[in-house]
Amino acid sequence: MPRVFLIDTDTASDDAVAIIIMALRSPDVRVAAITTVAGNVPVQQSTRNALYTAELCGADVPVYMGADKPLLRRYENATWFHGRDGLGDHGYPAPRRAPGKLPAVDAIIETVEAISRGW
Repeated sequence: MPRVFLIDTDTASDDAVAIIIMALRSPDVRVAAITTVAGNVPVQQSTRNALYTAELCGADVPVYMGADKPLLRRYENATWFHGRDGLGDHGYPAPRRAPGKLPAVDAIIETVEAISRGW
């Protein structure tokens, strides 16, 4: 029986490879949802990157946009390291899907409740 993951990420190249691709490609993992926040890149770009990465893996996992800044400190990105798009500025195409309508925090709650009910 696969482990169920809910991935919360500030999707840039490190998270795209280390978290999303590894989890989506693992036969032992079922990714229930991906939620995004501002971090390495602004939240809109983080969400676009998560959608693109899931699409690249052929996964139909829902992606939900979350916070556009930290709760307790000033937002600072890492575009100087990851590139303006967070994926090395290679010009990857836009994803075909859009993020889910729910805010990430609500999607996390609904997903965890669904998992606890046994789906």
